[in-house]
Amino acid sequence: MDERKGLWSSCFRIGTPACGVATGVLGVVLAFMLLFLGFWRTLMVALFFFAGYLIGANPNKTAAIKAWINKQFPPKGE
Repeated sequence: MDERKGLWSSCFRIGTPACGVATGVLGVVLAFMLLFLGFWRTLMVALFFFAGYLIGANPNKTAAIKAWINKQFPPKGE
């Protein structure tokens, strides 16, 4: 019972792989709600899962997002 409780609580702890999988599953559920299968739609499900995993598994989201934005749109003078 303690092992399941630990796994369940780690699903909600940001930055853990279990949280990444949990948010990925949420992305898949959302994708199925928005799409009704087919090749391209199935590809979209995979992309939703990947995006959900990245969001859930990254412990330092703010710094990662800022770094990505600065890479795409460098500040003036650089």
